Amino acid sequence: VTSDSGKQTNLHENIFTYRKEAQVRPVVAFGSTLYGTSAMNKTVKTLQEQGYSMVAGINGSFFDRSTGIPYGIVVTNSILRSGGSANAVGFLADGSALIGDPVVAVTLDYGADTPLLLNYNKAMTTQNGVLLYSQDYDTRTKNTIEGYHVIVRPVGSRAAELRLGQTLTVEVVGMVEDTKSCSIPDDGFLLAVANDTAYKSALTALKSMVMGQQMTIQVTCASGWENVTSAAGGGDMLVENGQVCTDFTLDSAKKMAARTAIGVTRDGSLILYTCDEAGNSDGLTLAQLAERMLALGCQTALNLDGGGSTAAGVTYPGYASGATANVPSDGKLRECANFIFLVRQKQDAGTASKLYLYPFGGYALPGAKLTMTVKAADSSYMAAAVPTNVTFGGTNVTQTSGSTVTVEPGAR
Repeated sequence: VTSDSGKQTNLHENIFTYRKEAQVRPVVAFGSTLYGTSAMNKTVKTLQEQGYSMVAGINGSFFDRSTGIPYGIVVTNSILRSGGSANAVGFLADGSALIGDPVVAVTLDYGADTPLLLNYNKAMTTQNGVLLYSQDYDTRTKNTIEGYHVIVRPVGSRAAELRLGQTLTVEVVGMVEDTKSCSIPDDGFLLAVANDTAYKSALTALKSMVMGQQMTIQVTCASGWENVTSAAGGGDMLVENGQVCTDFTLDSAKKMAARTAIGVTRDGSLILYTCDEAGNSDGLTLAQLAERMLALGCQTALNLDGGGSTAAGVTYPGYASGATANVPSDGKLRECANFIFLVRQKQDAGTASKLYLYPFGGYALPGAKLTMTVKAADSSYMAAAVPTNVTFGGTNVTQTSGSTVTVEPGAR
């Protein structure tokens, strides 16, 4: 790679290419709540509890380091978990992807001439108007400034869930005044606004609500996004309509840094990409990242959180658990707001159909020996037992056990 100054630099990158298939699909996942961050391996365990196993994964949304709250939207299992106005990547049930601005808006029709615009599952400030919370955020709001709160619950048998392109009727069941950290009901929502809000009319609107009052929450979005089953917000667009983008807003756009990106090729394949700024790798600028995503065939591509957040995990063929594939800038993987995974349904392994030798490569001093381990996978790349009748041979190659091979100098 050539830097902006013309200097030749090194680059370590991980590229996962996904083509739509029934057994594997992309999903977005986060920890138990939006508030706080989660390690990739812990998030994988959450997926495993839901009956999935990881094929590969990368980190997702930009987020507030103090709260862990993602800046853009989050959708999992077709449920909107957090709002936001950033560009995003969304996945449909068949594994195809959308990248762009989902134009998601959450509004509350409470009987006035103009509905209230709601910030869904975000931290309270004096500048962001009316907040709406569910327990996807946490059990409490954990805000640092006092606010006025209205407790609402869905009318009838509807669950306390928001979905893109749908409406939900709720009823006022309580109010809580002058509280920083307010409890969020597990069967409803919490409306909130700062006491010192810059939007005094919004505070007046919430204080005018009465017990038993029914209101409608509406979630609108750009066409096609109402069908996404999972989504995560990102940052600057890197490639649009097969052309690299050049107008970047990220403060580190011109810096060589670790990067994470996602793109869609002309044939609909999904590209999950990371590069490192650690070890023997110098990272990329956003302009270089855009060129790289275009070179990989992306017609559309989105920048995701990078730097110390950059993470790439993979379950190598023949292994039952995942491993870190990149070299983290912080020396270890950072806990993040959410992750984008390629997953498959957990199942019992079938008969071995492919064999793999590990490590992929190695170095040895003259006269030394390398020991390589044999792993097996079934036709779905699930770890399988190594057949007992497998034999290995070659010049200076010794099979020391059923699954171990020793390679001596001069081996072929």
